[in-house]
Amino acid sequence: MILVRSGVPSRMCCVAAGVVCALLSAGCSVSDRAKPISNTFLEDRDVTTVDSSLPFSHAWEDPKADYKKYTKVYFRSVSIDRLPPDAWKASSSSFMTSQDDYVSEAKLLAKYFLDQLNAEVLEYPDGPIKVTDKADEHTLVFDFAFTELEFSHPIQNTGALLVPVPGAAVLFSTISNPHVAMAGRVYDGKSGKLVGTLADRKYPPTRLLDFNKVTVTSPNREICTYWAEEIAEALERDGFTTVGSRGIFKLLPW
Repeated sequence: MILVRSGVPSRMCCVAAGVVCALLSAGCSVSDRAKPISNTFLEDRDVTTVDSSLPFSHAWEDPKADYKKYTKVYFRSVSIDRLPPDAWKASSSSFMTSQDDYVSEAKLLAKYFLDQLNAEVLEYPDGPIKVTDKADEHTLVFDFAFTELEFSHPIQNTGALLVPVPGAAVLFSTISNPHVAMAGRVYDGKSGKLVGTLADRKYPPTRLLDFNKVTVTSPNREICTYWAEEIAEALERDGFTTVGSRGIFKLLPW
């Protein structure tokens, strides 16, 4: 005979079982976060190269380039063409039901990143680098590509916030997180010569309460803003100078 004294222990058992399943799945997520950055869009470069002065998984600067001669920057493009054809499946939800939905949001995110790059450099009106809209002499030209992109799962993340177990939201967020990976190529505006490359993968910071994740694209926009801030700071402080990695502590949705 099975005796059930009340509904509360039964519900707690269900929660506990869910947490156990989450723990069993967490290993795969941690492994994904630790995997090396892809060389997509940078097939001609060694992406294991790291520049300690820049907070990216990969960064390379042409040692022969005279960065002090550059006075302008042109953020030419952010492409989504290098995303895998089936990348949309990881973002599938009741809010994103098809590849067309995914591509549409990816294009909007690419535009957002491009806008943020320009906006962040404009935050330094007295800085040495000015924004321009053409490749020219004394100009650094940036082309970017998203190489990985997973959007948030709003219903799942809202549910995680409601789980009555301390730290449950943090646990679930480490298992299925939105993220973005990008790669960038930097050219001399006059000669077209490649003078720098960078690549990075970012996940949103883990928070006890993360309201960003209850929307589809807010975490991804947060990551793009972080990158734009870092790149602008690197440019405006005497070219590609040392920039420390900054924390992201936004709480409300973007």
